[in-house]
Amino acid sequence: MKLKPLGWTPTIILFLCTASILLVFHYHFAPAYKSATGKPYLIGYLIGWVSAMFLVFLASLIAYRIDGHPITKDVFIERYRLHRMDLKDWGWTLAMLVVSVGFLAGLSFTTDWLKSIPLFSPPALYPPDLVNPAHHLTQGVLFEMPLQGRWWLMIVYFIGWFLNIAGEEFWYRGWMLPRQEVAFGKYAWIVNGLMFNFQHLYMPWNLLAMLPGSLFVSYAVQHQRNTWMSIIWHGLVNFSLLIFIIQGVIG
Repeated sequence: MKLKPLGWTPTIILFLCTASILLVFHYHFAPAYKSATGKPYLIGYLIGWVSAMFLVFLASLIAYRIDGHPITKDVFIERYRLHRMDLKDWGWTLAMLVVSVGFLAGLSFTTDWLKSIPLFSPPALYPPDLVNPAHHLTQGVLFEMPLQGRWWLMIVYFIGWFLNIAGEEFWYRGWMLPRQEVAFGKYAWIVNGLMFNFQHLYMPWNLLAMLPGSLFVSYAVQHQRNTWMSIIWHGLVNFSLLIFIIQGVIG
């Protein structure tokens, strides 16, 4: 399957578009919604997060069609490298989890340092369990909202979780990375990993701690040419909060 190169100019434009969408919804909309309505921060967060992830997911599908590919299962699987996982792929996926979580923990000291710099500090309305869930997450409460009995939260969060994983992985590793490989060759993973990492500008205090994991994930996916690896990795990394919500709702 012959692909067009995705060079520096379109890469930068796409990065700015994606990062701007996430920044607007997370850094501006959610705090503004809380300020305007007085409702728990979680409500505005879910509206912004699900909306942003829907747009990224939609972009990943539109990009596929713009490239001129037919709407068939086989072509989509081939183009987005959704191949069956073999033992080596599972090994790389495990390594991705270890590296990303390990560096996130090992470089956690950088988050406090960056938060002390005004440019990287969280907005005043960000709840503590969003800024530092490891230290401030309270059982049964998320972003100022009690969870028990709110069954709709499980459904809404699951939708956001799915759109988040499928959208970002289709977009970055499924659609972009193969075309970036045409433009940048063996160094495409660096460009791709930097894009993925720095799209999280709405949580700038985490950028350094996340960077090694972001780069390694893109390297592993380019090495193995299998997007399922990053889908599984991303899903598992973000799954803990879904479990937390389910436990809180059930009580």
